[in-house]
Amino acid sequence: MKLRCPVCHSSNSIEAYTADEAGRELLLLLAGSGALFRPLVHYLGCFRAAGRDLAHDRALRLAREVLDLGADPRALGAALVETVEAMRAKREQGDVRPLKNHNYLKRVLEGMPALAPALQPSGQSALTSPAAPSARTRSKTLIADQVLADWAGEHWLRVEVAHGLRALLALPLYKSPEADAIDRTASLWERELSRCGVEVENIDRERLQKGFGGLLSAVKGKFPEPSELLPYLPRRIERDKLAAPGPSAEEIERGKQFMAEAVKRFGGG
Repeated sequence: MKLRCPVCHSSNSIEAYTADEAGRELLLLLAGSGALFRPLVHYLGCFRAAGRDLAHDRALRLAREVLDLGADPRALGAALVETVEAMRAKREQGDVRPLKNHNYLKRVLEGMPALAPALQPSGQSALTSPAAPSARTRSKTLIADQVLADWAGEHWLRVEVAHGLRALLALPLYKSPEADAIDRTASLWERELSRCGVEVENIDRERLQKGFGGLLSAVKGKFPEPSELLPYLPRRIERDKLAAPGPSAEEIERGKQFMAEAVKRFGGG
């Protein structure tokens, strides 16, 4: 059985991932991370240097360090998303250096609410308590992922809208749409973008990805409206206009004949 990495898109057999102890522990750790699975996997990809794979033992250590921060799962998920988007923006500008530590993530976490790993009366931490928000967040994320996947299908614009809305849902924003109704919100975003001319895949797909990246880095407080994405969409690349087609050989010949006849008729006075 083969698995495809959602970060580097390389594929390998599941047997290869579990061939060593670190690989097995990493899979178990990620499988048990619930709603943090997707943002954590993408975050680990930020430590991978160009042209090199991330070793299982290092990925395992990094994942443990992130979970050991003791942050509220909702805040941690949002901070992971913001860190990944910031790294993606840097790479688009030519800076391909990978992360070396968690300092940037920690700075992002400082601005997130509900970071304290406070203990419950039973001695359980807020991260592992059954009554903690992580259970609700996990359920909401799973429902939203399924609803958006069914809605998006294979259409490129819907896929990008779904990806952006998933990332926005991971942020601690109020008035976020309900998970089971996120497809209605997605349709609203799709209509607004289509109305604004976002419709050509090989031109607009990258613009839309960059636009969501900018919006995710800037949005605060309330869940955004589609119109708030538009200022972050890069301008379309100006393309050279095609020169007007010249006259055909037949048209040139007719013109010559017309001029010859005109000279013959009027040239003698």
